[in-house]
Amino acid sequence: MKVLNLLMRLVMLTFWAGIIYALLGPGFEEAGSMPLILGAVVLVMHGLQMLMLKQVSSLLNPSAGDYLEVLVFGSFAMHRHRARLKELSEQQKR
Repeated sequence: MKVLNLLMRLVMLTFWAGIIYALLGPGFEEAGSMPLILGAVVLVMHGLQMLMLKQVSSLLNPSAGDYLEVLVFGSFAMHRHRARLKELSEQQKR
């Protein structure tokens, strides 16, 4: 599971590198608006995941690095936080 998570993080880094290259690279006109649209959709989804993390911040105490990690990697960075939240909820049930 950890290997798959690391592999998907690499895919996300490649995606963001592609978006940045499409925006700043020499062939911006060739890329068209598709990278902008895809980047905006992914950014909105990751922003929503950051809001979910913010809602449970009183329990998990995430750092600024955690928020940045969620912004870049999305759900692939949320695995650790979900596990901590599940552990805390199980402790409260006892």
